[in-house]
Amino acid sequence: MRKYLAALLPMALLGCSAPTPTDPAPTIVLVHGAHFNAAAWQPLQKELEKHDLASKAVDLPGRGSDPAPASATLESSAAALCQSLTAISGPIALVVHSQGGAIAHQTLSQCPAVSITDIVYVSAVAPIEGAKPFALLSEADEKHYFSGITYQDGWMRITNPRAFAETFTAIPAYYPQVINLAVDEPAATGDGQVNLSVSKLEAIRTSYIFAEQDQIISLASQQKIAASIQPDQQFTLASGHLPMLSMPKALAEKIVQAIRQDS
Repeated sequence: MRKYLAALLPMALLGCSAPTPTDPAPTIVLVHGAHFNAAAWQPLQKELEKHDLASKAVDLPGRGSDPAPASATLESSAAALCQSLTAISGPIALVVHSQGGAIAHQTLSQCPAVSITDIVYVSAVAPIEGAKPFALLSEADEKHYFSGITYQDGWMRITNPRAFAETFTAIPAYYPQVINLAVDEPAATGDGQVNLSVSKLEAIRTSYIFAEQDQIISLASQQKIAASIQPDQQFTLASGHLPMLSMPKALAEKIVQAIRQDS
């Protein structure tokens, strides 16, 4: 919490009051990862509503009717997220999953008009200072990913749906749901470098939610990622890579705890 409190100190010196429990709750903006779109957040959004929290799930480029995977770059995805964020009034808390962490970081580096109070990482990458999105993942993570995926003509295509579901969630009961929601991923989104500076990130309260049973971004890889950004708060779920589908109630509780934490 030190960096979050430090970010509030200038307001106190200027005679402004720090946030209080009566301040408006932030709008939670949900940023999906690779192979999914905004629909994957729906179970979590229903749980957040029970906590009186408004949320907006964004759709990033390269999915649905988008015909050209090469155009769905890290930069274009960040620009699309920036556009979504600038349309929101009031405080914003980002909840980012997997590759969504890289897109959120790139957005912050090229979207200075947006003010973010919190970032909650859900088994997410968090590259900074010129790092590539997946630089801290292990060979085992990559092997698990490619058990269900094949690169074809600019797309990371789901060519083995069963293997895809097995590695993306630890619970067989959710395999059909995962397969139904999953989409092919434009390969270009995972390329490039993220230019977010450490100083920019230090002004935002950060929380990392670890998924203990994740095979796509293993717990060891998540720990390396968290160590690279030193989050203010850390939480853990006994989940695979997709807790928004398999554990939405528990994930919502962790998110609420993260953004409403006062100390």
